[in-house]
Amino acid sequence: MQSNPTVRSGILLAAMLLLLGAAEIRADEVPSFVQATGHGFGERITLHHEMVSYLRQLDVASPRVHVEEQGRSWEGRELLLAVVTSPANHARLDEIRADARRLSDPRQTDRDQAAVIIARQPAVLYFGGSIHGFELSGSEGLLRLLEHLTTRDDAETLDVLENTVVLLDPMLNPDGREAFARHNHETLGSQPIPQRDDWANDFTLWEALQFRTGHYFFDTNRDWWAHTQRETQARVPTLREWRPQIVVDLHEMSPDVEFYFDPATEPFGTFYPTFARRWYERFGRAYAAAFDEAGFEYMTRERYNFFYPGYTTSYGSYQGAVGMLYEQGSSRGLALTRADESVRRLVDALEQQYTAAWTAAKTAASQRTALLQDYYDDHRAALDDGRRGVIRYLIRPEGDPNLVAELVDLLLRNGIEVARLTQSVRLGGVTDRLGASIGDREFPLGTYIVEAAQPRNRLVRVLLEPEQPLPEAFLAEARQRVERGQNPRFYDITAWSLPLLFDVAGFASTDRRDLPVERLSVSARVPLLPERNATYAYLFDGRQAASLAALYHLRERGYRAAVALKPTRLEGRDLTSGTVVVRVGQNDDSVHAAVREVASRFRLDLLAVDTGLSEEGFPALGSADVIPIKSPEIAILAGQPVHAYSFGWAWYTLDRQYEIPVTVRRVRSLAARPLDRFNVLLVPHLLSSDELAEKLGEPGLERIRQWVRDGGCLVALGRGVDFVRQGLELGALRSFYPDKKSSESEDGGDEASEEKEEPQHFDVPGAFLRVLLDGETWLAAGYQSEFPALVNSDRVYLEPIGPPDADRRVTGRYSEKERLRLSGHLWPESLERLSGAVFAYEERVGDGRVILFAEDLNFRAYWRGANRLFLNAVVLGPSAP
Repeated sequence: MQSNPTVRSGILLAAMLLLLGAAEIRADEVPSFVQATGHGFGERITLHHEMVSYLRQLDVASPRVHVEEQGRSWEGRELLLAVVTSPANHARLDEIRADARRLSDPRQTDRDQAAVIIARQPAVLYFGGSIHGFELSGSEGLLRLLEHLTTRDDAETLDVLENTVVLLDPMLNPDGREAFARHNHETLGSQPIPQRDDWANDFTLWEALQFRTGHYFFDTNRDWWAHTQRETQARVPTLREWRPQIVVDLHEMSPDVEFYFDPATEPFGTFYPTFARRWYERFGRAYAAAFDEAGFEYMTRERYNFFYPGYTTSYGSYQGAVGMLYEQGSSRGLALTRADESVRRLVDALEQQYTAAWTAAKTAASQRTALLQDYYDDHRAALDDGRRGVIRYLIRPEGDPNLVAELVDLLLRNGIEVARLTQSVRLGGVTDRLGASIGDREFPLGTYIVEAAQPRNRLVRVLLEPEQPLPEAFLAEARQRVERGQNPRFYDITAWSLPLLFDVAGFASTDRRDLPVERLSVSARVPLLPERNATYAYLFDGRQAASLAALYHLRERGYRAAVALKPTRLEGRDLTSGTVVVRVGQNDDSVHAAVREVASRFRLDLLAVDTGLSEEGFPALGSADVIPIKSPEIAILAGQPVHAYSFGWAWYTLDRQYEIPVTVRRVRSLAARPLDRFNVLLVPHLLSSDELAEKLGEPGLERIRQWVRDGGCLVALGRGVDFVRQGLELGALRSFYPDKKSSESEDGGDEASEEKEEPQHFDVPGAFLRVLLDGETWLAAGYQSEFPALVNSDRVYLEPIGPPDADRRVTGRYSEKERLRLSGHLWPESLERLSGAVFAYEERVGDGRVILFAEDLNFRAYWRGANRLFLNAVVLGPSAP
């Protein structure tokens, strides 16, 4: 690509200004946006490298700007932050950051000290642009604000710079944005064509989600507390370091609606900070006045709610700020025709985003003292809340030690203080992870303690409380909408308690006594490795999900290994089902170093044993219940009509969390190319099972059927189950809802079966339900008899009709309705229908098998408690009995 002469001139100008010295630089000498990028606002989509160039030039040329690199995206793009404030404030940024942290912790700052800080402290504002890649105007609007703050010398601008520190993060999702920008640039003619059927504006839902998300197809606007993605991991430290009072998230929505700003609608979460809610009203009035003056249309108090804590907006509030949302009607690319035949242009959309952001900056500057005082007072209230009711939360060191450690790491990364017991204690007023009272309970040495009386009190409660009740008024309205066939407006899931997501032993206590603890700064789990070489075998206990990653890598290196499908007891130690067995005698001497290397790599406890003889009543290591494992060769289906989220979650779980490589097979090539080199095919959740069957055609469907009969392991998630049941006609699992296809009549004729009236569908909006697992099946290896399942659909599957069949196994079924709900909302109809329904199912087909899961086990990569079940299917499936 040839260099742009305008960009070159901007760089030269910046270099010259650097030589002149910052003190002599006037705002009108600083590079403008067009000088830095070669195009005006809204004339084309600003590419990532152009944004980087603009920020870097300002970093050199303007005494109002300092640029920091927060990290890099999965595809290696810089995640830059522009710190914009007056030169005087830049000279004392370390002091400002330190004072921001002191204001956020009233335990170390009394009221008099806070008053001194507030008198000198600028308000800190964080603006994040376009976390969804194809929502362009957020990033472009922030670049417009950046130009304003660096090129104007009017009194209003100087007042904002003096009284605020503005953190501008215009590239929240550079990978998704760049994918969409490339698409737009490649389809752009001499001028943009706004019609919706023009190829610039016409793309599949798979492509839309690709543009919306990042490299692994994750919606990072649901990832803020979970930190599964690099983009989130890079930014949470920014919020923790700066402790902003304002966090603004700039989005887009449907092109046929107008600009949205807060206040939001109900429901807010029970623990949602009142500080944020109070200031929504103040900022909302300021936005309305600015938009009225400009003649912009807008809406507020509708459509969006902040019940779920993982959005940028709600997470910002749980971190102590006023988290605010802007939603601009989208232009998609540079221009789009709306329903009323008007055209929305990017230049217009970004102007409204800029107007709102500039209004926020002016409002924060003019009300700085009140904003900072309320911020401090709200943190005092948070500490007071922690001294009432539940005093502390506890995580016992039980179950999968890696998942326990990862949960603790997650809390620490979120700025939540965690300690560890230095001796065992007995506490009263204890409730379990479901909120049920269990009286007194002994907690051993090493139990993790999270005190409620800490600055992040609201975040502690929203992540660790078992239940987040929805307001009755909202539920009544939602029910009316359901009965009218409308969207009930559950904007996201209704349950996310971390002990349930990670399937670990969580508790809470009202006991107020002081505890013997040590404060943790990091939780770096050190695996337990043997001090000597085994003479018979090495064992990875089955409660460790990552043991299957170790198994995979040992098999890839040529070492023989097996898995125990039953619990056993050996040399005085209890070992769960799913334990990985690596026998010394079946491998060469390099095995001793190899098992230690993979144990360290995946933080696994490793046991060395000198005998395969078990204690009486337990299977020996040479039992038929200890099966040899072949290497899985895994293919995963991608492309329309696969749901891109589900694909990305599975790909990320295998590729990043467990480092198991997979081959991605496009739908369009599946029918024409052989599957012979694979022994596992994963079908993620689908947008349409019928569309997939149609795309593959009968030859493609038969190719897959024959592959299964020849020994392939077909694993399906969510609506992928319907493709297996109906499209492939494999597996005898039934749906509660009538299948929408013809069937042969009882006498063998071809006439269609009578149409039955389909019952109304009732979605479960992300609730935890109790699943009972069959411990006699290999698929449930590593689990106890019960399992908290995150259900986020209306799917209800029933077991096959007819006598028992050894080739068919229901591995997991939902509990009876009296015990079914663990946390979150579900309608009475769902409670009735799901009682006893099938969650996990396996069926032998010839020499192969199908494995079906009613829900997506990899949901957003933070339903960690389901990892072992998923890995059992894709790693053990080809070798299972």
